[in-house]
Amino acid sequence: MADSLWMRLREVPWEQFKCSPASKKTVPKILENLASRKEARAMKASHELWVALCSGGVQPAAVPCLPFLIEILGISEAAVQGEILDLFLKFTQVSNDTDAHEWQKQLRMMLHLEHRFFTKLSHARDAVVADKARQLLTSI
Repeated sequence: MADSLWMRLREVPWEQFKCSPASKKTVPKILENLASRKEARAMKASHELWVALCSGGVQPAAVPCLPFLIEILGISEAAVQGEILDLFLKFTQVSNDTDAHEWQKQLRMMLHLEHRFFTKLSHARDAVVADKARQLLTSI
């Protein structure tokens, strides 16, 4: 039986990954809330995650978040999916040159490996999700 999300979140050494100092909550708690079936809670969490991972530029904590975000993206309602795709679009803005940090290269590679999933989303019924997925495909 697969471990639940909260159990897998606790296996990650989050303290090793920098996030924005503006973040008020821990990343694992935000991810749990993002996976909520209650859309209002999930939408609030998407904003909190943006603050934690994208405030002042993309933060290294985006790397361990990405697999969880992919999983949550697959089970979320369209509004939450759009917010997660916004995070991914921001992630594509990390440096991609030879001077890029290792975590930046890893983040871009991880996004690229999800190409098929994003292609599937580019055909979503929700026009916003489909459009953001197409934008993401051109950015990766």
